[in-house]
Amino acid sequence: MTARRKTDRHRYNAQRISTMVRTVLTVIAVVIFAAFYLIGYDLPFVDNPQFTAPLFTDAVIWFIYILFGATLVATAVSVGSTVKTRSYSSMTSTGVPSVRIVVATVVLLVVTLALSFAFGSTEPLPVNGHTFSSSLWLRIADMFIVTSAVLIAVAVAAVAFGMSGLNRKLNGRRMKSEPSTKS
Repeated sequence: MTARRKTDRHRYNAQRISTMVRTVLTVIAVVIFAAFYLIGYDLPFVDNPQFTAPLFTDAVIWFIYILFGATLVATAVSVGSTVKTRSYSSMTSTGVPSVRIVVATVVLLVVTLALSFAFGSTEPLPVNGHTFSSSLWLRIADMFIVTSAVLIAVAVAAVAFGMSGLNRKLNGRRMKSEPSTKS
């Protein structure tokens, strides 16, 4: 391998690309949000002067749409490459039951989405001085809020459980109580 190829590969490794992307996105976000708050933030809304209509609202919304779309694409590519390259002969990865964790996460997500949509509120809400009463969109909004809260709570509980050392204590007792298979 030539010296040039080694430096190219070193120059564009995953960590560098990730750092560059994060830095560029952070700078763009800071510029857009600074413009949003510093330029034309107090402009009155044409239909109702009691409300404000910041000048850069569209820029913020489009930036969020672009980030959301890029996130969906990156997630699809990541899942696709993992499915193609992963060997499912082993249920664990370096001692972590990764397949069980993935299955439990997907099941929790789907069940939470379904239940929160089924039991979501359809009570009309006042939005910008008008009553919003579309039951489908009210349920969908409620579904995403409840699902986000449940997944965040489960993630915090999982991190607390992992950091507590309780898992290692339980596994240690289980290993001691199982008879040794070595002769």
